[in-house]
Amino acid sequence: MAETSQTLQDSFALWVAQARAAKDDFIVLMIQRILQEASIRHASDVHFQPGRLGIDVRIRLDGVLHRVGILPLSSAPQVAARIKVLANLMTYKTTDPQEGRVRKGQIPFVDRDIRISTAPSLYGERIVARFFSEGNKFLLPLELGFSNDILRELSLAVQKTSGAILITGPAGNGKTTTACALLRALVNQESPETNIVRSIISLEDPIEHAIDGVAQMEVSRDGETTLDRLIRYLMRQDPDVIMVGEIRDRATAEAALQAALTGHLLISTFHASDAAGALCRLLELGIEPFTIRSSVSHILCQRLVRHLCSCAVKQTSQKSIEILGETFRINYWYEAKGCPNCHGTGYSGRFLVAESLPLGSDDMANAILERRETSQLLRIGKENGMITLAESAVKLIEEGKTSPIEILRVLGG
Repeated sequence: MAETSQTLQDSFALWVAQARAAKDDFIVLMIQRILQEASIRHASDVHFQPGRLGIDVRIRLDGVLHRVGILPLSSAPQVAARIKVLANLMTYKTTDPQEGRVRKGQIPFVDRDIRISTAPSLYGERIVARFFSEGNKFLLPLELGFSNDILRELSLAVQKTSGAILITGPAGNGKTTTACALLRALVNQESPETNIVRSIISLEDPIEHAIDGVAQMEVSRDGETTLDRLIRYLMRQDPDVIMVGEIRDRATAEAALQAALTGHLLISTFHASDAAGALCRLLELGIEPFTIRSSVSHILCQRLVRHLCSCAVKQTSQKSIEILGETFRINYWYEAKGCPNCHGTGYSGRFLVAESLPLGSDDMANAILERRETSQLLRIGKENGMITLAESAVKLIEEGKTSPIEILRVLGG
C-alpha cells in the first residue's frame, strides 16, 4: 500500500507502474488499489467516468471531488465488468442502470460496504462507488459535534411520544448519520430494569448500519409498493417510533406527517437549504399549513464543513463576508496552505455546522398558518433565540476551525 502522505496523483502513477509490472490482471489490480486507497483515506465516493481521453478516476474526500488519474478508454468494458462482478451485478447488461453492493472484507484493507451504481453514458458505463460511513463512529448525538443548545433540544425532542423530527440539508451532509444516532439514543432510553421498551421501525434505502433494538426494513426499488404505502402499512405493526430514510414527495410527506399526528414519533430526512426553508418546501409540496403546525415538532438543518489543517496561515486584516444573504465583518481569519499531512489540500476532516428552528411560539405557529416566506420565518426564529448557520459559521471562522472560502463553498454567499 502507498503511504497516505503521498498525493493521490503520485499514488495513482505508482499503482499503474506496479500493476503493469505484475503478472496479474492489470484492471483487477488497479480497481483493487483504487478502492483500497479510497477506504484508507476515508473517502465517501469513487467515480469512474469514461470520456474521450480515457476513464477519469475521481475520489471525493471531505466532500470535495479530486481528479486522481486516467485509465485507458479501451479498458472501459473490463473496468465495468470487474466492478460488476465484485458487486454481484449482471455483466452483460450495459444499457440499463444497475445497483449493487461490495461487502466489507471482499477487498483486502477495505472494511466498509460499498454501494455500486452504474449508468450508461456516451463513452461507456459510468460507475460510482459510495462507501458507507464507518459503523463505529458517530454512534450517538453527543458524538456528532452539535452545540450544547442543539443537543438539549434534540434530547427533549426524542423524549416525546409523537411529532416529526426533520433533519434537513443538502445530500452528503450527514443527515442519515444524525437520524441513526437519534435512533440509538432512543434505544438507550429504554430501561432494562423494568423491561419497558419502545417499538422502533425504520424504512431505509439502503440500510447502512445495523442498529440493535430497531426493526430495519430496506425499501425495494423494483417493487410496486411505494414508500407512502409502506408507511401506512407500518401502522399495523404497532410502532412507537418510525424512521423514514428520506421524504421525497407529497405522498410520502403526507403519510409521514399523518403518522406523527396519530401518536407516533417520526424521524426523517428532508432536502432543504435551511431550517426555515424546510417549512416552505413542505408547503410547496402541497402539505396543509395546519398539518405542518400540528405535526412537526423539531427542524434541524446541518452542513459538513472541512476542518483547517494545522498548517493554516493566520490573516489579520479586516474583511467583510456575505453568508446566506447576511453580511458580517471579521477581524481575522485563517487561510488554507497545504502540507504533506493534509495531502496539499489545507484541510483535514469535516465537522458539523447546524441550526435548529424554534417552533413553539405563537408567532411561528401563526406564520406557518399564514404561509409566510422563508425570510419572515427566519426572522421569527431569530427573535426566539435561534442561532443561524451563518452566525455559527462566522464564529467558526474566527476560531480558526475553517476558512471563509470553505464556508462560502458549503453555505454560499
